[in-house]
Amino acid sequence: MGPAEIVAAALALCVVIMLHEGGHYLTAVWSGMKVDRFSVFGIGPAIVKLGTWRGTEFVIGAIPFGAYVLIRGMEAGDEATGEGATPDPNSFNFRDKPLSRRALTIAGGPIANYIVAIVTFFAVFSIFGVKQPPRAIALSSFGEDSPARAAGAELGDELLRIADLEIDPALRGNDVAPAATAHRGETIPMLVRRNGEELELQLAVPTDDDAPPLSVEMTGVGEERADVAFGAAISTAVRQPFELSVLQLQGLKKLITGEVSRRNVGGPVRIVETVAGAAATGLPDFLEMVAVISTLLGLFNLLPLPALDGGRLTFLAYEAIAKRPAPPHIEEAVHGYGMLVLLGLILLVTIGDVQRLIAG
Repeated sequence: MGPAEIVAAALALCVVIMLHEGGHYLTAVWSGMKVDRFSVFGIGPAIVKLGTWRGTEFVIGAIPFGAYVLIRGMEAGDEATGEGATPDPNSFNFRDKPLSRRALTIAGGPIANYIVAIVTFFAVFSIFGVKQPPRAIALSSFGEDSPARAAGAELGDELLRIADLEIDPALRGNDVAPAATAHRGETIPMLVRRNGEELELQLAVPTDDDAPPLSVEMTGVGEERADVAFGAAISTAVRQPFELSVLQLQGLKKLITGEVSRRNVGGPVRIVETVAGAAATGLPDFLEMVAVISTLLGLFNLLPLPALDGGRLTFLAYEAIAKRPAPPHIEEAVHGYGMLVLLGLILLVTIGDVQRLIAG
């Protein structure tokens, strides 16, 4: 994984975010709203003005990451422009529009992410084929103080069994950590295949719930792509983002309940690292990982958390039920403080990512 792959990964992540904001832009314009500014690359103050089209100023932001749109009247402190409680139907203001159009505008970003994912998956599947389950799962790297390495495991070892659970290669390693986590504080047998010979190692699983049970990275062995018919490529591409979303929500539930370690959570640095790793293996894997990231970005923004699209949709749901909007000062405070907390969490996981990279 070299500098070229890292740059490609960072640019791909920025493009995915830009397309997310493009979804907000298109649905806002379709809904008759005015988008005052669209920063197609970067956040913060505009440093380069690209031009104006249909009343929207297109710019490049000062901080070279992400993108954003400014929709007139969308912030919590903004009010409808009509007299009294009756909004102006001819207004370009977000809050003058019917609730259904406001909801569509907010959901436009995640919808765009899912569409981008489907189109990208389809392109990969129709041109390069669908990746088949690997023949085996092998160890590709060890983390710091890896219990697997302490047990005598080596890079390239194929995992066959942990305790009494046979490792299923079709799960691409997702069953490995849970199998070991079920035996916290115990020493359990771990069967591996090395150079065609099966070896049984003794794995001492850490007692600490926050410590990874193996602290390893894994890769599929013998993964190949098989050509599929046009119809199968379409159906698989449509299903893939939603199947990924279900798996991600299941993983989030396990994180909340403590079934998986918080160390598995990564920020932008780890995302770029993951996409760059896929880029190093070839164009099909790179494009497929971009589709995965687009899916996860769409899903993350739909979570009912303050400052995210899902949080804004939650306030619209309240308005639909209560037949009146939430008090502006409450909505403004929720989104404002929510954004601070969200940025703080991103900073924490980013610091953790950097420390992990420095530690090697």
